[in-house]
Amino acid sequence: MISFHMMLNYEDALAYINSFINAEKSPDFSRQARLYNLNRISRLLTRLGNPHRYLKVVHVAGSKGKGSTATFIASILTRAGFKTGLFTSPHLVTPRERCRIDSELVSTSAFVDCVNRLKPEIEAVSGVDGIGDVSFFEIYTALAFAYFADETVDFAVVEVGLGGRLDATNIVSPLVSVITQISLEHTTILGNTHEAIAKEKAEIIKPNHPVVLAPQTAEAQSVFEVVAADRNAPISSVGRDVELERGKHDIHGQTFDVHTRSESYPNLFLPLLGAHQAINAATAVACVERIRASGYEIPTASVYDGLKEARLPGRLQLVCGQPPILLDGAHSPASVEALRDTIHEVFRYEELILIVGFMRDKDLREIGETLCPMAGTVIATKMRDNPRAVGAGEIARTWSDIGGDICVSPSVGDAIARAKSVASSDDLICITGSMILIGEAMQALGL
Repeated sequence: MISFHMMLNYEDALAYINSFINAEKSPDFSRQARLYNLNRISRLLTRLGNPHRYLKVVHVAGSKGKGSTATFIASILTRAGFKTGLFTSPHLVTPRERCRIDSELVSTSAFVDCVNRLKPEIEAVSGVDGIGDVSFFEIYTALAFAYFADETVDFAVVEVGLGGRLDATNIVSPLVSVITQISLEHTTILGNTHEAIAKEKAEIIKPNHPVVLAPQTAEAQSVFEVVAADRNAPISSVGRDVELERGKHDIHGQTFDVHTRSESYPNLFLPLLGAHQAINAATAVACVERIRASGYEIPTASVYDGLKEARLPGRLQLVCGQPPILLDGAHSPASVEALRDTIHEVFRYEELILIVGFMRDKDLREIGETLCPMAGTVIATKMRDNPRAVGAGEIARTWSDIGGDICVSPSVGDAIARAKSVASSDDLICITGSMILIGEAMQALGL
């Protein structure tokens, strides 16, 4: 137990967590794989009384859409009257975003209480028996489990940080596992084929517990089906067991129908843009049906209300103005393709002005080949105080022969000011790339 004079306040608690290894900011990101194991998180949680074992967990992995899908599931469960925890990463503005209950961020007091309780246990585990120091993400994972257990949530919807097999969240025994769409990402850690990446993600599938799959490539689907069959885990696949039909869509959102083997949900509404978000929503509905089949009462109306009320800052978020600004954390080739398709589908404008910033482990060339042809002007910038961020000049050099007018700005705020100075009221400004870039843009825009 920490004595009173040693208790941390909120700022101290943040500084304490930030002093640990943070792969989200590491310039040596690909080499962090050597640090991934479940030994530290297992020992830490044991010292905390294994709070995760008291939780009914929905575990969500995937290359893209896992944060959205987790948010949709949590929103539906909340609307059904269940006290629902949601753990996601990274955060946009405040670390408190990572832990929510019924859409409410963890309070500063609860955050501080958890960190003060964790601190002596972290220090008891770090460096013992050569397993290395506890990491930034492991601390937030343990904090979330402890907080959710303290608050006796009915469900905890938990998003995987990276991969699946060795992710700190994979200590749980989930009620349902969910795997969103797979694409080539973090290839230096997870592998450079859909099959290799799927094998890492498939490790969240647990014996005798159902798994819900978003539409997958043939290679990934095959991996998941083999693992699920081996572990006697029933599968629900969007596109096979769950049908999706899109309806109307505009800047305010979209309607769509979802048909499962047990129920139809005509004319669902989602206040989010993009065909990919409809896929994520259908995946969430399939997950909710699996939870319902486990004996929990989830009214059909809660599915409608939960999707209608879902909010996802930084994912195709439109900031109305003259000109309007679109914020989207698209940081992989697959996600920028989804962004491109959504812009072409929904928006009308004279010229597109892009503000971009990325991390070093991204395929800049492939991303640029999708984004540059869309834009009249591209402004490359860099996130502040993040060693993992690519320099604006490197982005400009990598994209220089692709096309478009490319310039650099020293900060996100400067890039926004520059974009506004050259834009007309009929143009569209789109800020895209790392979620950390989006968080800085939200702060600069006062959101």
